[in-house]
Amino acid sequence: MVSLLPLLLAPSALAGEGMWEPRQLPALASELRAAGHAGDPTLLADLHQAPLGAIVSLGGCTASFVSERGLLATNRHCVLGMAQRAQRPGERLGTDGFYAPTEADERPTGAVTRITVTQGFEDVTATVVGKLSPRLEDRARHDAIDTAIKRLVASCERAADTRCRVAAFEEGLRYVLVRSLELRDVRLVMVPPDMVGSYGDEVDNWHWPRHAGDFAFLRAYGSRDGKPADPDPGNVPWQPAHRLEVSRRGVGPGDFVMIAGFPGRTERWRTAAELAGEVRTLQDRLVEGGWAFDLLSEAIRTDPTAAAALTSSRSGIGNGVSAARGSLESFTRTGAVARVAERDAAIDAWVAADPARASRLAAPIAELRALVQKHEGTRARDLHLSWLGRSDLLSTARSLYRWSRERQRPDAQRRSGYQERDVARARAGLESLDSGLHLATDRAVVQRALLALLALPAGQQPPELMAWLRATTPAPGADAAALAEGALTRLYTRPALADTAARLALFEAAPAAFRASPDGFLSLAVALGPWDEAREAEADAEAGALARVRPAFAEALRAVQPGRAADANSTLRVSFGNVKGYSPREAITYAPQTTVAGLAAKAGPWPFAAPRDLLAAISAGRWGPWADPALGTVVVDFLSDVDLTGGNSGSPTLDGKGRLVGLAFDTNYEGIASDWVFDPAVSRGIHVDVRYILWYLDAVLQADRLVRELGIEPEL
Repeated sequence: MVSLLPLLLAPSALAGEGMWEPRQLPALASELRAAGHAGDPTLLADLHQAPLGAIVSLGGCTASFVSERGLLATNRHCVLGMAQRAQRPGERLGTDGFYAPTEADERPTGAVTRITVTQGFEDVTATVVGKLSPRLEDRARHDAIDTAIKRLVASCERAADTRCRVAAFEEGLRYVLVRSLELRDVRLVMVPPDMVGSYGDEVDNWHWPRHAGDFAFLRAYGSRDGKPADPDPGNVPWQPAHRLEVSRRGVGPGDFVMIAGFPGRTERWRTAAELAGEVRTLQDRLVEGGWAFDLLSEAIRTDPTAAAALTSSRSGIGNGVSAARGSLESFTRTGAVARVAERDAAIDAWVAADPARASRLAAPIAELRALVQKHEGTRARDLHLSWLGRSDLLSTARSLYRWSRERQRPDAQRRSGYQERDVARARAGLESLDSGLHLATDRAVVQRALLALLALPAGQQPPELMAWLRATTPAPGADAAALAEGALTRLYTRPALADTAARLALFEAAPAAFRASPDGFLSLAVALGPWDEAREAEADAEAGALARVRPAFAEALRAVQPGRAADANSTLRVSFGNVKGYSPREAITYAPQTTVAGLAAKAGPWPFAAPRDLLAAISAGRWGPWADPALGTVVVDFLSDVDLTGGNSGSPTLDGKGRLVGLAFDTNYEGIASDWVFDPAVSRGIHVDVRYILWYLDAVLQADRLVRELGIEPEL
């Protein structure tokens, strides 16, 4: 068998791998030039120039400014929640689509929607961990780090309209303060119907060939004096400092492409034991997520009101299930666990080769592996509790009760997420809860979670939950079914939290109001309070321990694999590569582009029920300037070997001159496991081609106003 060790020891040589920090790009000048970049790499590190100055975070997705009037391009699936909040009674904007013919018709997406524009990075490692004693107890270590981070954030946010966070890089070897401008008035401009934006639904999801027009447009607004402002009808379109130029030409096979965005989380700096744990987690997700996806799908099919509330959740759950299935298959196919175990063995050998290294690093690395194994005994319990927490009403009740308790403390001593800086967003979330609330599916989720918890051995059942269940259904000898049914009856008989005004009133309530309430969800939140606090205390101590031992493993990994990019952590990153197909298995080769001809060939019953106006435009064969010269028709989607993950959705895809040529929206099925192990042979990003976006706006939607705002004259 050929050893994989050379491959494992040289990640910087792998084509496409690397979600690079802006500061690293000038040092990659030769690699960028070799791939086809035609610009100055030093400009790519400048947050106050295009393109990076035009990139924004949607909090889980990415968008980019594409006009001088605050127009933002992103993915359709990134705005489904916003569309739910923007729709009026009887509308289903996520299903039917939406286009505002004038700025006056653009729809507010709710105060919960925020976008942030990164303004700067500052290394604060010395402030966060530089003075911590190695003898500090783990809980005290966590608290010291937490206090230092809160102080940094509080100081940073003294500047108006600024949102700050401290992000850990390289498993805690570095801490970086990220300063961002926050825009708070975001409106929906255009979202295509689901059978354009999600053509093929879960049948095609993650798979190539794809024909999804996964794009949408938002607009940021601010005050008349040019400052960020809360949502208000009197606000005017925001004037961004920088915007992207939209290309009319697109890209073809072999061309350079680059994406800039906010990838959420990769795990390539984690241990083999953690990857093995991820395999078990994904197996659980297949079961529970699959059940939830079927539940929501059936609700949408049978309940006319359900689509408006559940489309976004169904899309997210389905995406997760498909990702879990693909990851498990990829881990098996590539022997990923064995590959990472071989890398870890190389790390252990490097540590052991030098007595000084061994005395400093061996013990913390061994402790890290022991901490990873700690949760196996409670994995089933934790899984079912996490699904219980997916109830919108129960999670809201627990959050409100926590707010009431945290308000009894000085702001600096409150739990992160419950400080004054979080009030506006929390209140906005309470106001917008109705847009995604569907009581029947909420009830079904709680029922399944309760029955699963009641089926656990008695020693694993949370005693606070059991006491509440028995008090709610005090009949002697009540079995699991009776206890669950009694709980559901109490919880869902006129729940107070289903009313917006009641939620907002409780947001200001003291803890005594919760303890005195007869409401089922509020009483359950009170009952679970001690359990939640005890688990948080355990988690804090463990976080302190990990903050102490993870850097040792990271230091060894960095030495064994020099040049490795830090794991993604929702900070601004850049990845580059080329338009490129792949071969998933013997005798099969995928071309890197799909066209409207392939879309029309798939058309039929849902989920390939392409809209009539789209099929008519394809049948007419009028491509205007949007046809690919080599193919003679319009390209819908294309592949590249860029490195991306969740959070990159909506990331602008740029050509060698920094022009917008598409939007990243997915990873291919064979590359789903790249969050853990990047395989350059098959890991691919999927992008919607800018020419399909322009052709759709021009030929199908007749959105001349929008096309002109993109700097292009309509021609169809």
